[in-house]
Amino acid sequence: MKKILLPTDFSEASDKAIAYAFNLFSHTPCEFTLMHAYDTFPGGGIPELAYVLIDEMYNRAKKEIGEYIEAAKQLDTEGIHTFKAELVSGSPASAIQILNQQHDYDFVIIGATGTGEDIWFGSTATDVVRNVPANTIIIPVKTQLEPIRNIVLAVDYKTINSFTEFDGLKELLLKENATLTLLTILKDGQFPTELDGLLKYEYHDYFKGVGIIDYQLHADNVEEGIVEYLSSHEADMLVMLTRHHSFFDVLFNRSVTRRFAFNPIVPLLSIYDYAQEEVPENELVTF
Repeated sequence: MKKILLPTDFSEASDKAIAYAFNLFSHTPCEFTLMHAYDTFPGGGIPELAYVLIDEMYNRAKKEIGEYIEAAKQLDTEGIHTFKAELVSGSPASAIQILNQQHDYDFVIIGATGTGEDIWFGSTATDVVRNVPANTIIIPVKTQLEPIRNIVLAVDYKTINSFTEFDGLKELLLKENATLTLLTILKDGQFPTELDGLLKYEYHDYFKGVGIIDYQLHADNVEEGIVEYLSSHEADMLVMLTRHHSFFDVLFNRSVTRRFAFNPIVPLLSIYDYAQEEVPENELVTF
């Protein structure tokens, strides 16, 4: 049984993420946990007011999340899912991190409005991608609930420690009978023949049984290339392996995954690289 964490702030964006999760895993036995994080310091620092507001926020959230679960149970026509609720004080990202440490979720699925303008301040999605060791699916609020047919995996054909990190993706591809596009963004003057041919073969071998398309295009940078591809091709999901980044990579927002998590174009699956600690801190990586 898969364990899926669904953070909600009762907004349209989180509602869409929850609907997306139920649609995606409708025929897969899952334990869905709906989580709401509430403010720890309401009331402008006045203790007496804070206690009253915290109690009020907790009771209101408990009532709303209970209604969500009852509605979700009605959608489980096969009776194969279980549902839990978690109310946690603190920021959403910290609450997600705490719960994931306790339960080790298969996926965290988060809604995104796509209206953010300042990546320096980030969002819950970017905080989770950067800090929580979990596979995270970020759903733009305008996403249509349709079958997944085309999944794009951004690859740079640099050495990876293990293909087991892609097990969830492969399972999803086979379940949905979807095509996988291995998208590589080439630098100016770089030729496809310069890519690691053995690693390319290993990708194909690992995803055996899945329809695969190899696609390369030239662009000034990785982000621009991915946007160009998504603007001219149908894609139901973009997948990136989230690798280790040094402090300066985060400071200067060099993580392409983090930028796409902040303002996603299509649903984004960020696959956490559990071997990332082995990468030297001063190594600048693409994704």
